Parts: sequence; C-alpha cells; structure tokens
Amino acid sequence: MVADAFRILVIEADRDEAVRLRELLDGCARGIGAIETSVLADSHSALDNCPQFRPDLVIYGPAAAPRATPEDLQLLRTRAGPEPVPILFVKSERETLGSACLQTGCDDILVRPYNPNLVQLKLAALQRFCDFNRSLLAQRNRMRQHHADLLQEQASARQIFSNMGRESCLDQTRAIRYHLSPRAVLNGDVLAAAYAPGGKLMMLLGDFTGHGLAAAVGAVPLTSIFYSMVPKGFSLCHILRELNAKLHRVLPGNMFCCAVMLELDPHKQYGRLFNGGMPSACLRCGSGNLRMLESRHLPLGVLAETEVDEAVIHFPLETGDYLYLWSDGIHEARNLKGEMFGEQRLLDAVSAPMVEGRRFEHILAAVNHFGAEQHDDLSLVEVALADVVPRSTTGSEMGSEPDLEIGRLGNWSINFTLGPEELRDADPLPLLHSVLAQVPGAANFQDSLAIVLGELFRNALEHGLLRLDSALKRTDRGFAEYYRQLDSGRRRLSGGWIRIALRCRDRSGRGLLEVIVEDSGPGLPEGNAGRGNSYSGRGLRLLRAICRRLQVKPGSSRVRAVLDWGQVASRSRRLRKLAI
Repeated sequence: MVADAFRILVIEADRDEAVRLRELLDGCARGIGAIETSVLADSHSALDNCPQFRPDLVIYGPAAAPRATPEDLQLLRTRAGPEPVPILFVKSERETLGSACLQTGCDDILVRPYNPNLVQLKLAALQRFCDFNRSLLAQRNRMRQHHADLLQEQASARQIFSNMGRESCLDQTRAIRYHLSPRAVLNGDVLAAAYAPGGKLMMLLGDFTGHGLAAAVGAVPLTSIFYSMVPKGFSLCHILRELNAKLHRVLPGNMFCCAVMLELDPHKQYGRLFNGGMPSACLRCGSGNLRMLESRHLPLGVLAETEVDEAVIHFPLETGDYLYLWSDGIHEARNLKGEMFGEQRLLDAVSAPMVEGRRFEHILAAVNHFGAEQHDDLSLVEVALADVVPRSTTGSEMGSEPDLEIGRLGNWSINFTLGPEELRDADPLPLLHSVLAQVPGAANFQDSLAIVLGELFRNALEHGLLRLDSALKRTDRGFAEYYRQLDSGRRRLSGGWIRIALRCRDRSGRGLLEVIVEDSGPGLPEGNAGRGNSYSGRGLRLLRAICRRLQVKPGSSRVRAVLDWGQVASRSRRLRKLAI
C-alpha cells in the first residue's frame, strides 16, 4: 500500500471493462498525485477487502452497478472506516439515470465513453473532499481528547475543593440546610461554615462572576482565609477585610465575589450579617413577618481597601426565626417563556404557611418547577437561628466527663495593655487566643477561655471606655442602634486603655486560672451589675455559669474571674443549658 496515495476500489465483473477503468485511473494520477487501485469482481469480495484496503473512493463498473443493492453500499461505507467514502456508478450516455440508481444510494456517476479530463476533475474534487473529511476527523479526535483531559482536570479540581471543605461544620448541625447546584461541573458558588472560639457560628456564601473552573478557582483563597481565621477568633469585619484584600490582589480585573457572611452567637442570642452584592437575605420571624437584609456594600475584590463595619446588620435571635440566603441563580431561573422566577415568587414561597421543616423543600420545588433550564449556579441556604447551638470541642465538650485528663497545666502569668490605637483598629482577641494556645493545657478549654476573655474585654470596651447603655437593646431598633454607636465610638477612640492579666496555678493537675480585666473608664455605674433585659445581661449569666468566682463591683473598672480548670467540663453543662 502506497503511503498518502488516493485509494480507489473498482468493482467490476467484466475483465475488459475493469482493465479500461484501471488504465483510465492510472492516467489521471499525473494530474492529482499517486493513485492506488484495487479491482474486485463483486460486492462480496469488496466487503472482505475493505478493512485492509481502506478505500477513499469506490467505483461500480457498468456490469456491477445494476447488481448493487442499498445494503451492499451501506456495508461498504461501514467497513471502510469512520471517514465517509463516496461511491460512483458507471453509466453510458444512452442509459437514463433512473430512480432505481438514486435509491441504491450512490453519490455520483461516471459517463461512458470516458472523458479523461472530466474524470480527472471529478477525482480531484473527490480527493479534496476526502482530505477535508480527514482534517475534520482529526479535529474531532483532538477535541475529544481535550474534552477528556478537561473532565479529568475538573474531576481533580472538584476533589481538591471537596477536600478543602472538610473543615466545614455544615453537616455537623441540623440548624443549617443547604442546596448547591452548579451549572457546570465546578461551582462558582461557595458555601463555608466554621465555629469560632467561644461557640460562635460563622458562615459565608459567595458567588463569583462567571461559571465553571475560572469561577471555582476563586474559592481557593476565599475558603483558605476563612477556615484559617475563624478558628483563631478573628472578628467578622476583620475576616471580611482580609478576604477583600486577598481577592483584589489575586483575581483578574473582571472578576469579583458577591458574598454574604453571617455570625451567630448562640450564647448571647444575636446575629450579625454582611451583604456585599448578593440578593437580599430574608429573615423570617417566628410571627411570620419577613425582614429583608439588603446589600450595603460592594462585592469583595472590587476595591483594594474597604470599610465594612457600617455595612454589618445586627439583629437579635428569637424562637422560630429562620434566615434564608440565596444566590442570583434563584432569581434568574427562567421558564420556557423566558420569564424569570424573580424575588416576589421567592418571597411568596418563603412566606407560604406550612408545617415547620418543610419550607426549604417547598422553595426548591417551586424554583425547579418554574425553571425550564438552569442558566446559572444555584444556591439556597436555610438557617434555623434559634436551633444553632455551640459546638462540642475536644477537652471541654458539652456534657463530657468532668474528670478529664488534661496533663500538667504549669504555673505562668501573662499581662497585656491595649492602648487606643490597638482598641480602635486592631482585633486583640485572636492574639490572646494564639498566645494562650501555646501554654500547657489551655488548648483543652479554648471555648471557655474565649467566652471569658471575650465577655470581659467587650464589657471593658463597650461600658468602661465607650459608656454604652445596654438599655438600648430592649427593642429591635435599639439593638441595631447600640451596635451602630459601638462601631462609630470605637473608630473615634483617642484615649484610654484596657489591661488584661492572666495567672495560672497548677494544683496537682487541677489548676486555677485567674483573669483580671481593668479599663481606664470611670467604672461600672451603681445598679448596673445585674441589670439586664431580653437582649442584654446574657454575658453576666454566661460568666457565672463558667467561672468558679466572678467579682464585679459597681463603681469599679476592675473585673476578676476565676476558672477551675478541673471543673470546666462539668460547668459547661450549665453553659449549654443557657445557650438552649
């Protein structure tokens, strides 16, 4: 077989006619290049020879053409390989081109007596046709290989993203239900959740511009920062600023991330929410009223630096409250008429009266029933706010045995003084947590330490230095106003200090930890030590549930708390009851 030759299979029982056809075709080789010809007597022989010869063209001679059947031609094309093979019939000028010839399935005819120039032109055209088909098949094979490689890469990327989500606590609580449906193999929407020290639940729903791999890649820096900063105790605003700066540095100019970030404190029964470019979140109160928590900030990654404090919404948690978050794929679901599902249909589904626990499925069913085809990544999250409980952590699990072996605690002391610059711009609690994590035994009681330090520090800052009145929290509007005054007062802070002293004494493995927090303020007003309402006063109850002793004196700016580390686990049972 000659390489790169134009292969022609001639089927003709008449030997003289077969010789004439071979000579004709050999003569055309001077004009179109190398031609390799194989002559066989009938279709049966041709079918046996096809897989080896792999013809580019089949010609039925004048004697063989009348005996050819449509089945013979179909089998010839099948056995010749994946490339289409033209089949010609030889007819004389005196013969009419009847319907029987057309029904047989031939592609063209050669007319006798032969005109060598016309035959050569026809062969050249058929050769170009065959070359074009070969290039198409080669491109198809390359596309198939590229597609297979892409699927393998996407599968690997999907596994990587799945492994990154192992730090998530989404499946560790019944309070959160979620549905993520990517338009492509990879999802441009990302959902992350983790517990912070002290039992706070942090959750992030993000929607990157675009779809598929390009959008999903943005989840890598987003989740890595989220899962590294939340366990260290960084505040919601601090995490958001770091996320924004990182995404601005690594994402191309045409990409950004719309995001909703949620912080829930099950101990003090309040929540904070940031919405940057996402559809309005919906807070469904136990009374059935809906409160829309709209976007108050640009998406993450748009600006190099940003202030997120004023965009954070504060709200109390009440029994029966549900929070619903979704991406714009819900709004933009389209039916066969091109109509969008829209916000109103979504709110109708959220507000529809039904048995508790079935609303999440009802919303998804309404979206799926309406939409004809998915045009975007689709995400829906439901959080039963009152059902969020603190996590159980190693060493101080809620309800674990009180006689936990914690090893040697050691004798040590730590002192910090925080000035106005640190109090105004920095978040000191993560630094305290990171230092305490290095001392013997402290890691076993991370949540209890975080609660005590957090409550005492916030009490010194909010009431000692900023002189905020907890009575504001008696109403929903006052609750939001309290945190607005806290944010603005902290930014304007120009003087004052807070001192934190910790001292541990090891008593045969059952240590005492003394925490003293003092501020430069005038001291707690008379009568404020035990006063509270439905939104305030919870911090004092928490501290008394955890600490062995708590000294809070009206008129003094010094608060002293003592933790018996050998009894933290048993005391934590009381803490859980408060959270519930």
